Amino acid sequence: MNKNSLNNSFPKAPESFHNSLNKTLNSLPEREENYKMNNNKTHKLPFGRSLVATLAITLVLGTTALAVGEIYSIVGKSSIKPTYTSIPTTEQVKKDFNFTPNLISEFSNGYKFKGAYTIKEKALDKKDNVLGELKALEFEYKNGNDEISLETANNVLGKDSDKMKVVDTYKDINISYETSMYKFVPEDYKMTEQDKLDEKSGKYTFSEGTDKVEVNEFKSLTWEQDGVYYSFTIQDSNLSMDDLVKMAHEVIDAK
Repeated sequence: MNKNSLNNSFPKAPESFHNSLNKTLNSLPEREENYKMNNNKTHKLPFGRSLVATLAITLVLGTTALAVGEIYSIVGKSSIKPTYTSIPTTEQVKKDFNFTPNLISEFSNGYKFKGAYTIKEKALDKKDNVLGELKALEFEYKNGNDEISLETANNVLGKDSDKMKVVDTYKDINISYETSMYKFVPEDYKMTEQDKLDEKSGKYTFSEGTDKVEVNEFKSLTWEQDGVYYSFTIQDSNLSMDDLVKMAHEVIDAK
């Protein structure tokens, strides 16, 4: 997902939100997106590739995720300029990221490689102590106007969400799936009684930062193979769970 397509994928967060972020990571080349996610019931999130990254790799917060403490917030940066504009070699990824994901340039359903982006994150406790760090590589694929994100990393910050369910086992690899409904609201939005019921029931996760109320559905499919973690994430897409599972099989088979 590049700079020009952000507005077509997520509502834009106001500049004041980005300026208010009080945590940053080590700088990346070119321009970047900053983001922060904490375990308050109402999350403040950006609306670009960084949100996809957060959902894909650091989906749960407020749990005993690491041995040294409990994750309270995730802060990070996602590059806007592609790290790779053509599909890299395993040697390139190994050198730059210290892991070797299975690489695929085109899926059988027509999604083709568009670019790959660097993501850096830190997990913090309530006192802002660093509990863990993550450097991930996100692959973007496009089919017409539709896009899909494949996150890869050699670690995860946090544990699998309780909502993640194993939906397939392929070559002894468990593949898990989750859907999440996010309701994005302006910062001065006052929750209605129905909103409070929807939040309590888990129907919606509320997130501040948009100019108007918007509801988006996110689908995530995750698995681990040979020490590498993979996560497909899509927003408001017609791709079904079965479609994502078939794509996961292709990645697992890729060498």
